[in-house]
Amino acid sequence: MNRREAVARVAWLMGGTLSAPTLMAMSRWEEGIDDQKTRPQTADSILDDGQREIVARVSDMIIPKTDTPGAIDVGVPAFMDVILRDCYKKPAQDAFIAGVQELERKNFLGLKPDQQTALLKQVEASATPSATSPSFWQIVKEVTLLGYFTSEAGIKASFDYQPIPGRFEAIKIKPGQKDFMYGNQV
Repeated sequence: MNRREAVARVAWLMGGTLSAPTLMAMSRWEEGIDDQKTRPQTADSILDDGQREIVARVSDMIIPKTDTPGAIDVGVPAFMDVILRDCYKKPAQDAFIAGVQELERKNFLGLKPDQQTALLKQVEASATPSATSPSFWQIVKEVTLLGYFTSEAGIKASFDYQPIPGRFEAIKIKPGQKDFMYGNQV
């Protein structure tokens, strides 16, 4: 299993746990996505400009641009800001902001790419799930995957996009063929 497959499977698993507030936030995000890709649409963002740059860089490192769009291309940083503000409770927001501030304190954006990767590996290794609040790393990974795989570009990059698939016909997937829906992955 390669990284893209792993990311797709995690996103598929997350699809069954979307709550109404998450869906509402996604709808609000879709309404303003054309204006800006990395900034939220309202002035009441929970992140400042420097923190948004860090979040954008981290999401870009999780899903970089290759021959397919990356997290920044599909607007994950702005999506993340909306989801954090509208869907997460205060303890989770505080954990997320503390994680971003820790990266700020370590001059994350001033590091070389291999140093940034090493730092994020340390953050991942030290992330401990809590019964009351998710860690910064857990939130940033989950929301990056959610934002990417709920965007049209993310879906088109990973699946055979068919807005009107027609009637159901069972087919055999050939090796290397893009899937056309969630749940067909083996």
